[in-house]
Amino acid sequence: MTVIFTSSDQKFHYSFICKNTEQFNSLESRLYEIYPEFSENDNYFLCNGRKIARFKDLDYNKIKNSDIITLFTPE
Repeated sequence: MTVIFTSSDQKFHYSFICKNTEQFNSLESRLYEIYPEFSENDNYFLCNGRKIARFKDLDYNKIKNSDIITLFTPE
């Protein structure tokens, strides 16, 4: 499956190929390898209006193929 990451300020739009059993924090780490400037904040992620549990898999978070995951950075 693929998931699409974007930031709330639209600074990036990036997709990853993954499995539905992959833990979300491993995807988050992959994202920070590409966009390290976002790794220094206490970010949270939303998908379909739900806050994502970082240490649970994509199935648990009800993330489906082609879903858009938005990164939010607290101010």
